[in-house]
Amino acid sequence: MTKHASTTPLQRTKARARANCALDWHRWHPTFTLGEKLCVVCGQYAYCPRCQSRLPSDARLMPCALHRDEERRRREDT
Repeated sequence: MTKHASTTPLQRTKARARANCALDWHRWHPTFTLGEKLCVVCGQYAYCPRCQSRLPSDARLMPCALHRDEERRRREDT
């Protein structure tokens, strides 16, 4: 008799999390660097273009909470 390769609950959870990253549904976590976030699933970095003066060439741009609120307020005023 041969055993079927079955996936464990942890493997299924990891696969779902990676699929979410592929759909651009990352789990962002702030780092200790101003304006920088890290996806805890896939390891991708995102940077706030207003906080960082020198961005990496392959940077994913995402405004931080402070600048996102400023932009939202500016749009509401106009």
